[in-house]
Amino acid sequence: MGYLTAHDTDQHRLWDLNDGSQYGNQDDTLRPRIGLVWVADVYRRQGVGATLVHTLADDFGCQIADVSWSTPLSDAGRRFARQLSPAGIWVT
Repeated sequence: MGYLTAHDTDQHRLWDLNDGSQYGNQDDTLRPRIGLVWVADVYRRQGVGATLVHTLADDFGCQIADVSWSTPLSDAGRRFARQLSPAGIWVT
């Protein structure tokens, strides 16, 4: 159905996900960092990706908004991240 790769890291910057906006200041909090989220076409838009990210956050003991994402994000990845964390995301 799908998978997510992640590892813990401690160098992040906050990004509001707006085109052309700059990343915020460096934050050294240990966070789970998503390397890749992939869902098979037939299962997309059914909550599989969101469930994977929620499970990652729960396993780490943090909120979705505290998960970090690897960059660059594709357009679809940015839309997905915005759905899960509308105020912005942490990026590495």
